[in-house]
Amino acid sequence: QLHLPLNSPLPGSELTKEPFRWDQRLFALVLRLPGITAPESEQMTGVPVDDSAITPMCEVTGGECPGRSYCVCSPRMLNQCLESLVQKVQSGVVINFEKAGPDPSPVDDGQVDISRPFGPQPWHSCHKLIYVRPNPKTGVPIGHWPVPESFWPDQNSPTLPPRTSHPVVKFSCTDCEPMVIDKLPFDKYELEPSPLTQFILERKSPQTCWQASRVYVSNSAKYSELGHPFGYLKASTALNCVNLFVMPYNYPVLLPLLDDLFKVHKAKPTLKWRQSFESYLKTMPPYYLGPLKKAVRMMGAPNLIADNVEYGLSYSVISYLKKLSQQ
Repeated sequence: QLHLPLNSPLPGSELTKEPFRWDQRLFALVLRLPGITAPESEQMTGVPVDDSAITPMCEVTGGECPGRSYCVCSPRMLNQCLESLVQKVQSGVVINFEKAGPDPSPVDDGQVDISRPFGPQPWHSCHKLIYVRPNPKTGVPIGHWPVPESFWPDQNSPTLPPRTSHPVVKFSCTDCEPMVIDKLPFDKYELEPSPLTQFILERKSPQTCWQASRVYVSNSAKYSELGHPFGYLKASTALNCVNLFVMPYNYPVLLPLLDDLFKVHKAKPTLKWRQSFESYLKTMPPYYLGPLKKAVRMMGAPNLIADNVEYGLSYSVISYLKKLSQQ
């Protein structure tokens, strides 16, 4: 049996429900080398999955699909496994991508494809890595926008609720126009190949995208169960990979507002514009304020958001997070 310490002594471990973070994956090489070498002819081509107690843990951390523990039966196989692992150990974080709503209509001529299978498909739910490439100069990955939490922060709470290590990101299969505006930063992450990336690439429509939202766990959202979109999934122009674009929260509302601010009002907001912007801010999780302030400053409106605006977290939580990041 594999016994895991569920209360880890590591700083910050109480912030996640599982004993691992989203950037940690487990691959196991289980050595089952017999005392007598098998003749070459009996060597297997692939490497079987080992059925030991460690396999479910590999599966849970997203260490391969299905959870991969390599059953190593010969020295040659060990080399094979190590070579395979070197390719898989990429820097990134694991996310659960789940379909929300109906399947997309066929791309071709709008006719219903009778050969399409009904019921759950492998691409409907994928537990996969998004590659987070480090900055070549500093070696540290840089992202501008967060992935939203599944809870609405409570300003009076002295602690944060523990969250699942791998966020559940829901995508809807309605084709949308990818949105970008001048000078607004966005983050772009490539998805690890999976049934989902294969399905999107086979549709051959790099000019459209599918919106990605976060589900708010019961009663924690200010308004709805499925939150506003924070990004979209889109095939690359060359149709060789699928990317997750991470944007500001509820970007379909914010981007037209910012576009108007700079193109129509020349960075001098009117009262009506300010009211629309204020009502947008009320629907946005407060931890987006920091990145949003930075973004509008880069775009040329440094005084748009007042400095005294609250971050929506209690003082004890903010100071604890600062202490953690230093550790």
